[in-house]
Amino acid sequence: MAGTILGIVFALRPQAQLYRVGVTDFAERQRNEHGWTGRRQMTLSDYIRDRTEGRLLRKDGQAWLDLYTQVATGGEDRFFRPNRPPLDELAGHLDGVFTYVALEHQGDTVYLDVTLTKPGDWPAAPASLRYPMRRFALAAFLAGLLGYLLIPWPKLEPDVVAYSRFTAALLPDLGLGTVLMGMFFALPWFIVTHQAGTSHPLVVPGGWIVLTLILWGMSLFGPAIYVVAAWYETWRLRIGQDHLTMESLRGVEQIPFADIERLTQGVRKPPRWLVRMGMLVSLLNWRAAGPTLLAAGRSDPVLCLVMRDGRHRTIGLTGVRHGERLIAVLQQAGVAVDPDLLS
Repeated sequence: MAGTILGIVFALRPQAQLYRVGVTDFAERQRNEHGWTGRRQMTLSDYIRDRTEGRLLRKDGQAWLDLYTQVATGGEDRFFRPNRPPLDELAGHLDGVFTYVALEHQGDTVYLDVTLTKPGDWPAAPASLRYPMRRFALAAFLAGLLGYLLIPWPKLEPDVVAYSRFTAALLPDLGLGTVLMGMFFALPWFIVTHQAGTSHPLVVPGGWIVLTLILWGMSLFGPAIYVVAAWYETWRLRIGQDHLTMESLRGVEQIPFADIERLTQGVRKPPRWLVRMGMLVSLLNWRAAGPTLLAAGRSDPVLCLVMRDGRHRTIGLTGVRHGERLIAVLQQAGVAVDPDLLS
């Protein structure tokens, strides 16, 4: 879970601000002005003064000239982080989100246009600049996956009834739980950061934090699946000489053979409240009707230990291992066994 969350944050957390820097040719711009504006008739110096009024900074130094050469040679706007010299000199001096920078280059005055961009602005910067931590995302995810796969799993003994590791743990953990948690945790990073223009989705202005909390709340379905998978993975039914020992997250329970009246086979259906909730959701979204009907008609085979005091202990047969050993031992111990289980 930690590897998934870190991987998503590293992959999708954008740079809060970037500078887009271009070279402005005011002579070309003046020639492209519409005639009705009257700007074509202005002198070039007056035109430059008109277009840069209130948003012009004058800079000098070799670092600025090198920046101008780099951008002019590329032929298109370039993106830079705000802490890159000499652009870091603009901190606190940028009027709004845009300014011109005048430089003296080979006896002429040249101009850079600098725009402060935020996530979601267009044109977008290269991904390597927009997501500076993305290069660590895969390593974080793989580290979490490796840590999960290296968990020491006990070897299943012949006299122990347990669920298959693939069915009980790997499939729900890596297949369903990680997908659900990752999807709902990642959605605010896609939506909110671009719409609100921030580097994180916890944005109070505009009410975006409400959407983030709702989606992150839905991501808790993933950890809930982890808990259920942990219950199935840790569940054990140890077969002793004259008793069964049932181990789970709830604790340990011993069941003497003498307390078992019979072993029967049955089916387990989904809870009625779950089916009713699915039907209610289907009224709002017809696409939920199909999965709900499929779930309502599902039935999973189970073993049922019927105790002499009327209690029941149910064991799901889907993915269970060594179930036939349990049936044979109980039959040898004189417990009545459903004939269907012996066939």
